[in-house]
Amino acid sequence: MLGVILVVAALGAVAAFVYLDRERLGAEGVGLAALRTVGLGALVLLLFNPARGVRVTGGPPTVLLDASLSMAAAGGSWAAALDTARALAGNDGLLLRFGMEVSPFDTLEPADGLSRVGRAISEARARGGPVIVVSDGELSDARTLPPTLLAGASWVLLPRDTAASAALLDVHVPEQALVRDSIPITVTIGTWGALGAGTATLEVVEGERRLQVLEVELPPPPGTARRQLTLAPGALRQGEHVLRFHLRAEGDAEPRDNVRDRTVSVTDEPGVVVIVDPPDWEGRFLVRALRQVSGASVRGYARPESGRWVEMQSLVPVEEQAVRAAARRAGLLVVRGGAKTQLAENRRGPVWNWPAGSDSLSHFYAGDWYVERATPTSPLAGRLAGVAWDSLPPLSGVVPLALASGEWIGLTARQGRRGVARPALVGSERDGRRELTTVGGGLWRWAFRGGAANEAYRALLAAGVDWLLRSEVAPRGSPLTASGVVPRGVPVAFRWRGRPAPDSVVVSLAGDSAGTVVLRFDPEGTALVSLEPGVYRWATVAGGASGVTVVESYSSEFVPGAVMSPPSAAADAFRLLAVPARQRWWLFLVALLAFAGEWAWRQRRGLP
Repeated sequence: MLGVILVVAALGAVAAFVYLDRERLGAEGVGLAALRTVGLGALVLLLFNPARGVRVTGGPPTVLLDASLSMAAAGGSWAAALDTARALAGNDGLLLRFGMEVSPFDTLEPADGLSRVGRAISEARARGGPVIVVSDGELSDARTLPPTLLAGASWVLLPRDTAASAALLDVHVPEQALVRDSIPITVTIGTWGALGAGTATLEVVEGERRLQVLEVELPPPPGTARRQLTLAPGALRQGEHVLRFHLRAEGDAEPRDNVRDRTVSVTDEPGVVVIVDPPDWEGRFLVRALRQVSGASVRGYARPESGRWVEMQSLVPVEEQAVRAAARRAGLLVVRGGAKTQLAENRRGPVWNWPAGSDSLSHFYAGDWYVERATPTSPLAGRLAGVAWDSLPPLSGVVPLALASGEWIGLTARQGRRGVARPALVGSERDGRRELTTVGGGLWRWAFRGGAANEAYRALLAAGVDWLLRSEVAPRGSPLTASGVVPRGVPVAFRWRGRPAPDSVVVSLAGDSAGTVVLRFDPEGTALVSLEPGVYRWATVAGGASGVTVVESYSSEFVPGAVMSPPSAAADAFRLLAVPARQRWWLFLVALLAFAGEWAWRQRRGLP
């Protein structure tokens, strides 16, 4: 547009020079120059045809109806929201549903397990016209969206009434357990409204078999509380199990949030075996933390003196041959101290080695060694990105280690935060076998400190175990996996662990519902499938992969959540339309009148 202005200004200067300097017409020359400038300016605009944005306001409204499960929960106002949305849309407006995705309007009961309004508002604003959101205000993404986006819509909030309810907010069960071990379980219970009693009955069943029934104390409403229970050794046989937890409370208005399902794999071989030789604080904290973060059954063995081994949880003596057999069968072997050469020989599975300062293989550089950061090129860097390294206590020392070909550095440390950086964690992968070596000593201090340091310790162990047990070159077990347990209204995620993922895979479903589905994977190797609540045993039609997936009847949408504050009044909705100059008819008229006026004026003065 600036170029057009400069061209018109130059043409005006030429016209002024002709009439005022060459023809010396005085005041009349100013008028003639002005007419010529206006005419030429209009022609230039029509020639270059620049576009200008124009705000277009008004238009039919777009009404967004919240169709998440919370709208039809106890105390919800689905019927009122449905009538309100229809009235606001009228005859000309567009009515859409939103939950996890945006979909055309229908009158079916809400089914989505999440309520995301951001994408819905963006799509509605692209249409132009007013945007109206009808919701109970319990939106999953309300706190992550820019205020300008939320304020760009008008809101009709219909918060649900507080109903008397008790809910199983969470149930923690180890993913793997050993046949001879008890299974610790932690349940989290929430209460709202005026319940009839202060206790409830918690039942644990597998299919038709009742495993345990106990009375639990409810927290005063509104509140949450954790309760512990234990399944005795031998309660579950070896194999895959689906456990159902059912909470029964007097006066509960919302029974759909009282049932939770969990899967557990019972095996006679531990998923992770930890060998500690000699016993020290590092080994004790290592076994305890691995039980918390690995999701697998963990068995720890320690050698307090030569020729004597004990199981670290029960302190029961075990034979050395049993320790060797457990180390050979383990999915992951973690060795603290100098036992690696004796117990990990000829092993083909992943190993995490934690040398100690007393190892005969090297000496120990004692001192305060501060871990700086995760090496950006390390496979663990993404999982450790949130660690506040400056807040971690120092390591007690490092074991000097010469890097071999193909090894990478995961963490580095400097003594006193000065001097040369030395490796604190080293990894390698050869022929599909992965190995980590922690050459920094004293990481148990992170767990002992608690807070952010303990979370960094747990994050390091979780990242290491995940990398060791997951190989993109040679996947262990089935190449296709699926979510174990998902809440109602959330799709099941099937993941292909190899590279590249196939274009599609046909999977048959059996159990509470039967049929087949075609999985189409995204670039990350993930395919999403929406299923009704139930237990599904799935298998690829071509064979080679199978598993069990549970879709719970529970959804976090049934539990009362925070209601967003109504945003400020929406500004008038408008659309920006680009209107080119040639679509403005009056520019042609201006050019015609300007040139006709100049010609008539010149004829009147007797000019050619």
